[in-house]
Amino acid sequence: GAERIWAQTMAVNCRSRRVMERCGLSHVRTFHLAWDDPIEGTEQGEVEYELSRNDWSRKHLSQP
Repeated sequence: GAERIWAQTMAVNCRSRRVMERCGLSHVRTFHLAWDDPIEGTEQGEVEYELSRNDWSRKHLSQP
C-alpha cells in the first residue's frame, strides 16, 4: 500500500547508489547537510532516490 519508497546515502557511496538503482529507484535530488564532525566525502552531499507506486506499476504491469 505504499505510495513511495525512498532511500538516501552519501553522494560518494557509489555501491549503495547502485543497489538503489538496481532496485528500481531513481535519483531525485542531491542536498547538503551541516555536520559537527564531518567525515570524508561529506562535502559532496547526500543523495535521495525514490520509486513511486505509479513508476513501479508502469514498469512491472506493462511487461508480458
